[in-house]
Amino acid sequence: MIALKNRTVATILATERFVTQVGLVLGCVAMAAAACVGLFQVLTRFVLGEPATWSEPLIRVLLIWMAYLGLAAAIRAGSLVSVDLFYRVLRGRTRRALEAAVSVATLVLLAILAWYGIDLAERVRFQNLAGLEISISYAYAAIPAGALFSMLAVVAHFFDPRREELETAI
Repeated sequence: MIALKNRTVATILATERFVTQVGLVLGCVAMAAAACVGLFQVLTRFVLGEPATWSEPLIRVLLIWMAYLGLAAAIRAGSLVSVDLFYRVLRGRTRRALEAAVSVATLVLLAILAWYGIDLAERVRFQNLAGLEISISYAYAAIPAGALFSMLAVVAHFFDPRREELETAI
């Protein structure tokens, strides 16, 4: 039973590691693309005097995707802002119960984000993003995608927490 449990946790951690790495790489690509498109926007606006109509909405979409894809990596690293008074005071099983409660609350929030994000992307699928002439659903799809990536990161963080900065903080 314990070997099966350890194998299941190892599978979850390996899957999460791959998914989070893919999300982080895609988020970095989105950030780099947003920077390049931003440079293009500045050049066309101030050097050529003819600003591109598509660059600003594209930057917005890329930054939204960057943030939601990067959220999973931030959760996994344990680098989100937290109030850690209880974590520092509690020990043993009580601390683990606190970690479980925080994980469940985070999973519920992310599930709500995924549910309503899917609903929102579905509702706006016939609207176009001004300047790009693509469905605005592509931008809103970042919400459920990021939430699903992050849910896996929350589960992995529960089984394999990374809190080096918490342990060494004064």
